[in-house]
Amino acid sequence: MRITDRTALAFIMAGLMAAVSNGTSALAAPVAFKFATVAPEGSSWMVVMREAADEIKAKTGGNVELKLYPGGIAGDEPDVLRKMRVGQYHGAGFTGVGLGELVSDIRILELPFFYDSLDELHYVRNKLTSHLEEKFRAKGYIFLDWAEPGLVYLLSQKPVRSVADMNGVKMWAWEGDPLADSMLDTFKIAPVRVALQDVLMGLQTGMINAAYAPPLAAMALQWQTKVKFMTAEPMTNSTGAILLTKAQWEKVSASDQALVRQITSKSLKKLEESTTKQNMEAIEKFKQQGIQLVSPDAQARADMFSAGAKVRQELVGKLYSPELLKKVEGLVQEFRASKTAKKPSGKK
Repeated sequence: MRITDRTALAFIMAGLMAAVSNGTSALAAPVAFKFATVAPEGSSWMVVMREAADEIKAKTGGNVELKLYPGGIAGDEPDVLRKMRVGQYHGAGFTGVGLGELVSDIRILELPFFYDSLDELHYVRNKLTSHLEEKFRAKGYIFLDWAEPGLVYLLSQKPVRSVADMNGVKMWAWEGDPLADSMLDTFKIAPVRVALQDVLMGLQTGMINAAYAPPLAAMALQWQTKVKFMTAEPMTNSTGAILLTKAQWEKVSASDQALVRQITSKSLKKLEESTTKQNMEAIEKFKQQGIQLVSPDAQARADMFSAGAKVRQELVGKLYSPELLKKVEGLVQEFRASKTAKKPSGKK
């Protein structure tokens, strides 16, 4: 080899090594994330996720691709988690049930009849995010961002205005969900455990006479077509988030990771705002379709929150520590005190 050839080769090698050392993805093979969700094709969730996937692919120059598998193709959340553990899928949108199977602390954000508003819940959620991110990373998952479906309401074939009305209701419930188990036991509700995809059939046949979901999700799954009533007091909030497998994530360059986070965060913020609006619109559509909203009176509402407090205590040591519950209760009081302080004097 001539000296000039060796010199040219040296420059080429130096350039390649610089690209690698700088963390650029010029030489990296494209990284594809097989991404599962139960959201149906055409839903707001899928519209936003497809937009995000297109933007991620474009802005990373094709280095990162999200391959979306909607409509529960990959199965229920426990099925998806099993497939992610073996590398068959690399990401998914999960509700609190799937998230809690990995990090049970997160279920403290779904305590029934506890949070007074979404603003209050989000205040607590934002204070806990870094703690939860560390927990998921320790389990081998990257917590990408929150993706909440919204407040959860009870849809039923008979009116439910009080704790007493819940006694004996045949309600759909996730299999192996300790939070739901505790709530159902406290409220004396008879659980019927079937896969999410089978709830509509269960409502149609009478095997189930009640189910719980955010209104928009219930509409997407067509549950409202098989019930007559909705309880106006929300039961809880439905936590949601996107997880990616740490093993697949670490194949992505640092610069592309930053782009993925930026695009996803922007898209999910847009989705959260849209979801809040569409949940309210879904309730109006329910009423137009003949579903009757029933409201607990003041005493019935107080009874619901009292029963919720029992659930909160029963889950200590099962889902979260007493220290975490104390912290969250303190954050709730902190938020309520700040809201009270901001009220103009002379106004309640």
